[in-house]
Amino acid sequence: MLEGSLAIPTVIAAVAAGYLLGAMPFAHLAGRVNGVDVFSTGNTLAGTANVFWNVGHRTGALVFVGDLAKGAAAVLVAGLLDVSPPLMLVAGGAAVVGHWKSVFTSFRGGDGMAPLMGVTLALVPGLAGLGVLVGVATIVSMWRSSLRSTWGICACFLVMLGLSQYYHIERDLISGLFALASIVLLRSLFIRRRRSHLGGMSEVDSQGLEFEDEILDVTSEPDLPQPISECR
Repeated sequence: MLEGSLAIPTVIAAVAAGYLLGAMPFAHLAGRVNGVDVFSTGNTLAGTANVFWNVGHRTGALVFVGDLAKGAAAVLVAGLLDVSPPLMLVAGGAAVVGHWKSVFTSFRGGDGMAPLMGVTLALVPGLAGLGVLVGVATIVSMWRSSLRSTWGICACFLVMLGLSQYYHIERDLISGLFALASIVLLRSLFIRRRRSHLGGMSEVDSQGLEFEDEILDVTSEPDLPQPISECR
């Protein structure tokens, strides 16, 4: 009984640490340093894609690494607190929620895919590596699709789920990760659909990438020299 009562504060600490790590607003800070408000630019999400396209490619890559790392850090901190793997997954889920609703940015954030991948890599690095390879291959093969990232994440976690069930590798843990990934994807698709109905943005894909076509105005006539009036 005493051991169980002592475990509860530890679990709470792990979940709280996961949330605070996930809430670290790397995208928002990167935008501010470069004079850009990510919440009023592009897809208005504090994520890698928005920074990549509207702040800078190198900055976006750094934000991706940071968001990936905070998901992994949430799992590692929970491990240091000696909680069980399922509760480490809960701490990772708290990091995703922190990324969605950061206490440091008035509960605004990103879609949570980068922290999700960090959680997955920290919990099951072997299977995650195989899943990522399949996911990247899917994204490359569907590069012209606006939902390429969504399909890539789906392929990644479907491969992980299939391998874990077939070879009996961390079946419960992978099932939990698959459920978390499903929630992240459904939320991302819901946000995309809501924005589409509101009509507040141009074509946006599941990662929040905004594509704007360059419009060439060919209707206006070129400026021609005016005829010189005759002198009388």
